[in-house]
Amino acid sequence: MKNILARGGVEFLAVLLGITLSFNVDEWKQDKEIEKRLKSDYINIQKDLRKDIFSLKNVIASQQKSYQSGLKALEMIKNKEMFDYEKFINNLSNVWNGATFFGTSSAYDASVSSGRLTYFGNDEITNEIGIIYGHFYSRMDLNGEQLDSFWYTSDFGIKYFGSEPFNPDVKKTNIKTIFSNDYLGSLRTFIDEIQGLYIIKAENALNQMKKVDLLLDEKIKEL
Repeated sequence: MKNILARGGVEFLAVLLGITLSFNVDEWKQDKEIEKRLKSDYINIQKDLRKDIFSLKNVIASQQKSYQSGLKALEMIKNKEMFDYEKFINNLSNVWNGATFFGTSSAYDASVSSGRLTYFGNDEITNEIGIIYGHFYSRMDLNGEQLDSFWYTSDFGIKYFGSEPFNPDVKKTNIKTIFSNDYLGSLRTFIDEIQGLYIIKAENALNQMKKVDLLLDEKIKEL
């Protein structure tokens, strides 16, 4: 009787151990599959991010060049003795710049939608990535739309494209407008408050993007 009970107990333990091991193996397989897909998410997000970093660097360089031209134009208005109409028009023409940034979020959106990034991702990386897409990209989109809207609707209050501004009558009207009370304030508002702030926000976004790129590099190597 004791042998029967002992044998039954051993068989029960064997079955229990088998179930436990099977459960642990299944759980391990699930964890590895999630880890594999999460790594793929990180890789795809990094690919998008690196393309955006390259694009944003070019946008910043282009806007900075335009910004410097705008500052020169402002300086000419503030110091009439250094005003040169032809140079002023050329600088103002260089201020026109349609280079704005709109980030790519397809890989990030897919990972968030799947729940992997939110529930299984590294908290630090997830938070840092979220700052890019939830804060910087939305702000860059808004500010980019403001810049684009200005480029396609404003003439800076004067005619400054092509040969037209050098027509004697146009030149006379332009100079009168340039040295009016409102013109300096309007141009300064655009250069400092719209274009200047856009560049600052773009540089802040770029720094965050570079930071996340390094974090993803380290995490991808771990997985």
